[in-house]
Amino acid sequence: MAFANNKKVKLIASMVDDDMAYIKGSKSYFSQDEVKGKKFGQTVSGYLADPGTVHDGIVANPDSISEIEITATMQNKNSSCELDLWNEFTDIEDFAKEIAEPRAKNLALSAQKAIMDANMIRSCQAVVATSAGFGLLTKSAKALDELGVAGKKLSFQSPNIMGDIAESGLSRFIPTEQMKKIYDDAYLGQYAGAAQIEIANTPVIDTTDQETAPTITLTAVTDSNSNNIGCAAIKVAVSANNSKKFIKGCAYSVSGLYIRNAAGQETNQPFVVIIQESKNGGSAVTASIPEIRIAAAGTGYNNANAWMSQSALDSAITTGYLTLTPMLTGAKHYAVGQCRTETALGFDQYRFGNLPGSENSDVATAGNVTIKMGEFGDGKNGVKLVRLDFPFVAKIFDVRESVTTYLLLD
Repeated sequence: MAFANNKKVKLIASMVDDDMAYIKGSKSYFSQDEVKGKKFGQTVSGYLADPGTVHDGIVANPDSISEIEITATMQNKNSSCELDLWNEFTDIEDFAKEIAEPRAKNLALSAQKAIMDANMIRSCQAVVATSAGFGLLTKSAKALDELGVAGKKLSFQSPNIMGDIAESGLSRFIPTEQMKKIYDDAYLGQYAGAAQIEIANTPVIDTTDQETAPTITLTAVTDSNSNNIGCAAIKVAVSANNSKKFIKGCAYSVSGLYIRNAAGQETNQPFVVIIQESKNGGSAVTASIPEIRIAAAGTGYNNANAWMSQSALDSAITTGYLTLTPMLTGAKHYAVGQCRTETALGFDQYRFGNLPGSENSDVATAGNVTIKMGEFGDGKNGVKLVRLDFPFVAKIFDVRESVTTYLLLD
């Protein structure tokens, strides 16, 4: 039975991995030492390296190393059934059809939906389009190129959007056998330097009553001569209108704020602020945003991911805040997509201990996915159950490696 169970769990893990196109090629950022012993809902940490500051001339100007902590929350998806049903199928093909396939698909799509909802909006660039066309794919891929990001680029859009785009010029998609093997029927081809992948259940945003002028608060950081060299890290936006609300996924532009790439270079790409949680409006209500680390032009304070000219920074600090301007039209629906590097998504799994009273646990791994099976008794109802657990932690590690796309639906 132990061998049979292991084979069954391995089959389910393989099927879950096959149905999770969004996590393929993801990278491990959270070490097992960090996730070991952590349970569902607990926080784990990883660290973003500091590129340092480059100076002209022969004189060294050493700066302190500023590794940025990236936190994520442990997640888990589970499915269970009665042991009699689990053991009823002794033929592996029957088991695959009746148990493995439907439960694996449900686990995979449920987990993938949760990961996409949280991570397709973790970006500091955005492309907004009013119609499905190749421009949506081109602009999002080229936005990454402007930051000089390395590695394969992946573009994710819903099947309907990809279908509309393909109808207008399917021949523009260049197939590659390698990507076809990885993504199977979800892969359309290569375009604008990115692998184009259709993926179901992407987020849709309703912008009704979105905040129209939220702000981010600036706390100045100065050097020994009292010059402004940057601001303390900004992690929240502040509500400005009691009748409006923060809507998860809504994107905002910020005048004078630009991206500093992962190599520490200043770019001319505007830094976009995307709201990460939904909240009702109210006086001084805050909503989380991807962390903004602002430095003055020519300085490298705090492993900055954004920069402002000295004059713009001085002016904003005097005011005490920057105002955010909506990029999405109010009272509309937008389909969300994403173009990102393959390894921008951090995906790790943790190994929690057996549940009290469980026995004969099996663990199986296929690709990126590990599934754990346990048997336990339900004394209240007098039955024995099989439980499948899919524990994971997933997060876009550096928002500069991701571009969120918005397509107007109505």
